[in-house]
Amino acid sequence: MSNHDDHFSHLGSALSTTAAAIFGAQNLEDTILSYSSPYKRVLHKAMTNLGSEGAVVNFRGRKDRGTGSFQSLSSNNGKEFFQNKFADSKTSFKVLSYLSDDQLRDIPSEFDGTNLSLSKKLLTQNGEPNSKSNKKKGQKTEPTLFQGFEASLPVINETLHSENKLLKNDEDSKTIDQHPHRHHHGGKPEMDQNEFNDQFTLPQGVEPERITNSYSLSFLKSVSSGVIDNLDLLEIQKKVAASEIRELDYKLERLKFMRELAFKRIAKIEQNELFLENNLNVARDRISFLQEYGLQKEEDDIDEERKENEDEDIIDNPQHSLDEDGNRPQDIAESPLNVHKSYENHGLETEANANSPMLSKSVYQKLKVKDEKPSKKLHEFYNDKHKKHRKTYPTLQQYYTRGSQISSFPKSHDESIICLDFDVPFGTLATAGHLDHSIKLWNLSKKNQVGQMTGHHASINCMQLDNQYNMLISGGRDAVLKLWDLSLAYQLYQEDTEFASNSEEACVYTFDSHLDEITALSFDSGHLVSGSQDRTLRQWDLSTGKCVQTIDISFASRGQSTSSLASSSLLSPVVEAPVVGALQCFDAALATGTKDGIVRLWDMRSGKTIRSLEGHTDAITTLKFDSRNLVTGSLDRSIRIWDLRTGTLADAFAYESPVLELDFDLQDIVAAVGENGVKVFDRENDKHWVCAQSEEENASISQFVKYKNGYLIEGRSNGDVNAWAI
Repeated sequence: MSNHDDHFSHLGSALSTTAAAIFGAQNLEDTILSYSSPYKRVLHKAMTNLGSEGAVVNFRGRKDRGTGSFQSLSSNNGKEFFQNKFADSKTSFKVLSYLSDDQLRDIPSEFDGTNLSLSKKLLTQNGEPNSKSNKKKGQKTEPTLFQGFEASLPVINETLHSENKLLKNDEDSKTIDQHPHRHHHGGKPEMDQNEFNDQFTLPQGVEPERITNSYSLSFLKSVSSGVIDNLDLLEIQKKVAASEIRELDYKLERLKFMRELAFKRIAKIEQNELFLENNLNVARDRISFLQEYGLQKEEDDIDEERKENEDEDIIDNPQHSLDEDGNRPQDIAESPLNVHKSYENHGLETEANANSPMLSKSVYQKLKVKDEKPSKKLHEFYNDKHKKHRKTYPTLQQYYTRGSQISSFPKSHDESIICLDFDVPFGTLATAGHLDHSIKLWNLSKKNQVGQMTGHHASINCMQLDNQYNMLISGGRDAVLKLWDLSLAYQLYQEDTEFASNSEEACVYTFDSHLDEITALSFDSGHLVSGSQDRTLRQWDLSTGKCVQTIDISFASRGQSTSSLASSSLLSPVVEAPVVGALQCFDAALATGTKDGIVRLWDMRSGKTIRSLEGHTDAITTLKFDSRNLVTGSLDRSIRIWDLRTGTLADAFAYESPVLELDFDLQDIVAAVGENGVKVFDRENDKHWVCAQSEEENASISQFVKYKNGYLIEGRSNGDVNAWAI
């Protein structure tokens, strides 16, 4: 027995010490027992008085089924739930069923079990809790869980009532459909005029007229009390709805933040892809460039030649050979341009130096020495080394906000932009300006100029980039078309801008048969078609450079245009509408838009017109077709959409200014109409909106547009070029 007494003694001491440590804390108001609660003393007595009756239940004889906790959840019934090893059932019930004073204040004082109306004592008129224990007066608090539940019951009942009403209406409509002779004269069932007025009712279904006609004080007081309760409920419902709105706003902000992070991640990935793609293409182009012009050298030979050049420079300039410390001075130039200038000043430009790939002028001169027949040069151009090798395609433009600006190239040309084209989003852009005889190349991802090609002797009117080869074809007022090697243009521009800007080496071939300026061109499947002011259409073989067909369209120039192109600036003369305003070819099919306002579809195999689309009242300025539709724009300020299968007009709309240029896909049609901004027509939603609109006074106008895969580029009258997400 002494051993058992010792166990009880040790247990009592341990429990006493533990309880003293627990209940000896200073702040216990945040626990389940408040510091001043009488249940603290009960629990303290129960845990320390081990000798009291029932204090320890079956200490030795009962198996331990729990883990030693004060209360185990593995109970078979409600009575066992309050049984444990440390206290009797009565004490356990008091502890586990304890509610704090704050929780007791939230319990409604009036609740009959049938009517869940909130007591007037719960809320004041402004919806604040009527609690005397509020330390901060006027502080707004959120509704309690019970208040929110009680306030939502009318909403639930109203929803159930509405659903029952809809089900009933559906059954009535099915009955009417089964008995059509029961319809009213109008063919439709009569609508209840007070249907929308039944949404709001007074408590207990009291009619408003009864209040105004009643003389019973008890009835009026009862109604007033019910109305006040309903107002309190509505106030709680409003707070609950406001809390939901705040939560949704927070979620939206969070989602917006997460979207921005994902957008930046995609942008970084695509920038890395473009970086690798560009360096891969540069390496391939450099290999082809060196092999074609015989400039390849071994790395050891290049290092040895560079060292010899440095030694010769030191011999020729002994006063700059070493400084006071015996080191090489900083002003000795090592760049290719400065080396070239040094040799030019001393007249030491020998044949060996001319062969050096380190000198830009030597490279340029070696290119001039290599003279091949134009036809052979054109034929050899179409090989794998001039093909575009692209493994990835950008999609970042799809994740921009619609109508947001992606990039800008201010003052790309001194005058207005006449024409431009690009291959893929964030790819290569080619531009030409008014009174500018050169074509500039831009990197849309790096937002910088990467090339410039000069060869035309007049302004350039039209151009097109190829999707398969690194080439561009342009047509100008000098009545010639030129095919350009973009890879060579990049190399020349990288070697030396001064020489590259004045060279024509990037021009692979010149198509020269027209007698007047070129106004439109299009190429596909090895054939090029051009339209000129000499009233002819010419078809060219891109592999030989020969003109294989000439079509006279003098009949199309008889129309008298009533408008002039809006692209003319105040300092330039009025530009009349061209005879051939636009054309596009695909395989053997050709579509042309001419000065007489008629769109003609041609079969290039026979050179005959197979269909004429009439509807425009002025000159055609632009057109484009796909497999289903042909879209045309005219100086008559309208855009017409034609069905190619039937040859009929599918849709049409007009603007306030002449249409200068358009482009489209299955979703949108974009158009430049000589106004501040680009007109966009959403074909899916049948909606018009304006993109690229400047808020500046006397802003420039948009004159030329190109659109591909949600990526829009516009050229403006002040020489700016901008990219937008559509």
